Amino acid sequence: MTKSNSVKLAELYPEMFTWAERGYKHNVLQSTYNKGLAFVHKHLKFTRNINYIKQTNPYDYGFDIGDGWYNLVYELILKIRNNDQAKGKWVTKVTQCKEKFGGLRFYVTGTSDKNWDLIREAEKKSYGVCEVTGSEVEVGVWNDGWVQTICMKEALSKFAKLSDEGNLKEGKTFNDYWKPREASATIETPKKKRK
Repeated sequence: MTKSNSVKLAELYPEMFTWAERGYKHNVLQSTYNKGLAFVHKHLKFTRNINYIKQTNPYDYGFDIGDGWYNLVYELILKIRNNDQAKGKWVTKVTQCKEKFGGLRFYVTGTSDKNWDLIREAEKKSYGVCEVTGSEVEVGVWNDGWVQTICMKEALSKFAKLSDEGNLKEGKTFNDYWKPREASATIETPKKKRK
């Protein structure tokens, strides 16, 4: 995801995010502070609403997804923020947001059942939205060793680029790389049980 879109998402609910982009190198103080903060928030729930605990380098969040899922994640964050505000002083903490096996993965340290349902709904919906363009028309699975959910237009563009560069595997055709998405082919992440 582009830096500007990452910042827009983080600004929606800055208290929600506790990780920093991998490309950014923290100094020893920042690294220790961030690890300590993550540990405290994970194990001492009452600290999640304290305003003075801030992560260093606050807007350097990494979303390991394409810009096509921006609206999907934007809506998810807004809904989670609204649920958290309605619940009181609870703040849901995100540990990771990425693409895995062609679908969105939105990992949190703990949250309400309503928010879990919202996360599952967004993860399922991601299988029908192109990760690159955001299109919901002719969406399928691109598999060249890395599985992605992309539209046919983007798949044709990728295939043409591979062909022009001479990187096609011998005997492989467009239909070997891209297949239309079947509605029943969704992967669910099991919900973690609270202790």
